[in-house]
Amino acid sequence: MAVIRRNFGIAACALGCLLTAVSGCASSRGYRVSSPVAGPVDEIAMMSPSQLAQISPRLVKNYQVSPGNLASGIAYAEYLKATGQYQQAETVMQDVVKRNPRSVAAQVYLSQAQAALGHYPDALRSARNAIRLDSGEWRGFNQEGLVLDQLGQPLDARMRYRQALELSPGNPVVLTDMATSYVLTHDLDTAEDYLRQAVSRPDAQPEVRSDLAIVVALKGDRSEAERIATTGVSADQARRNLAALAAAMAPGGAWQQYAADS
Repeated sequence: MAVIRRNFGIAACALGCLLTAVSGCASSRGYRVSSPVAGPVDEIAMMSPSQLAQISPRLVKNYQVSPGNLASGIAYAEYLKATGQYQQAETVMQDVVKRNPRSVAAQVYLSQAQAALGHYPDALRSARNAIRLDSGEWRGFNQEGLVLDQLGQPLDARMRYRQALELSPGNPVVLTDMATSYVLTHDLDTAEDYLRQAVSRPDAQPEVRSDLAIVVALKGDRSEAERIATTGVSADQARRNLAALAAAMAPGGAWQQYAADS
């Protein structure tokens, strides 16, 4: 996952999948917005380059034909982020918000696009706009927490995650983001606790298991990490999880950066 972010040592490297929130590419993180071209828009970031190239012309056409359509705009912005076109993604989302001023989803996706560029004050403002539009929606609080973590304010960030969990108890996305917050401050035990809660949820994404495996490996138990990475997932997902774990623990990877940053 390629995103523009501040250097948080372990967090930026060890939990690449775990930190997808700030780039807006975590599946199940958004509003189940679906595009007739690409399906669930939050899955666009997980597509291969060939898949992205295949859907690109149709995404562009859909957006140009109906720029005011919320799903088309968000899908196009997610595609732009997935292909590294962060500035264009922010511009598209600004237009989507302008055309859909009462949409909480538009504000959250705009915040994600702004955070991916490192425009954290703007991202914070957009997240708070989402909360003002609907204070009963967990995603606005969760997004604000993500931005606050990037601003180096973990205590404030965790307050927002707790508010999100009050609105959506046991939500694996929020639990995962809370875990990331503790990784940022080098509290792997607490991060592991939250990730184990997330993994136990039936609606957790398979990638969360990879995140948990990396944290366990960083704590020094590689065999347990490999067991976690391959338990209860498909053979293909197990291979992906093991590959992510190997990359994190390779020379120059997350393990070394965590040790140096401690």
